[in-house]
Amino acid sequence: MLKASTETLTKVFATQKVAQLKSIAIQSGNLSSGVKPELVNRLVGHFEATHDEPGSIISFDLGYRNLAYCYLNKDAEILDWARVDLDLPSFHPSVVAPIVRQFIEDRVQTNLKTTDRVLVELQRARSNGGHGVLEHTLRVNCVEAILWAGLYEYVEKMKRSHIKMTALNRRTVDMLWQPQLDQIILDYPDKFKKLKSGYYYKKRASTLLVEQWIETDTEVQCNDHFKAMFEAEKKKDDLSDCLLQAVSWYKWTRFTNDYKKNLLKD
Repeated sequence: MLKASTETLTKVFATQKVAQLKSIAIQSGNLSSGVKPELVNRLVGHFEATHDEPGSIISFDLGYRNLAYCYLNKDAEILDWARVDLDLPSFHPSVVAPIVRQFIEDRVQTNLKTTDRVLVELQRARSNGGHGVLEHTLRVNCVEAILWAGLYEYVEKMKRSHIKMTALNRRTVDMLWQPQLDQIILDYPDKFKKLKSGYYYKKRASTLLVEQWIETDTEVQCNDHFKAMFEAEKKKDDLSDCLLQAVSWYKWTRFTNDYKKNLLKD
């Protein structure tokens, strides 16, 4: 385990420029907003904590018609990957709860027996900064809450409550891959002509990035079965999003550990 003192970390980060601190924040999975003292405190807290080596991950991209998940081992090999329509007849918790629990039992429980970490996309209370809360948002928030409760229930049943479970802010994922996503938009302008907003640009670019990984066997290892599944899937953006989350976690963990190693050497 790599440990660095608060004093050492504060001294190191205090000497860095804001642009450098923002870059470190993005590469380590932290938000890069705020003035210098806020960035320093955020990074000190992150790097002071003990960080494990990358292990196996289950990653969820939330939705009720399009809930996607993937399961990767420590070598970033895809062992399970799917999009699921929960087919909810109603959005009352009394209806959602048994369906989500059945989903966990049927599709996730086996993977929970061996995984080291669970990542769940963090949902917002409001969309696009608006004052009102959309019905769609309430529905996804309901699924989110029940999924969390179900995951905790199953890991406790399996006596695996040591599994680390993280609610992941999507902004940190987008910031990590922004240079690659921007390049894809420049390289394939025809694929973005009819899209209405930056939201859809991001979705399309993320899907194309994951397609590149799969075709070239970079970032992840994907067998022919999952390659064919992804190629045939109509809603590739959801599958892409859960995979992006998992790969981001690997990169953040490796960056954090390497940075601390180099810091302790000095």
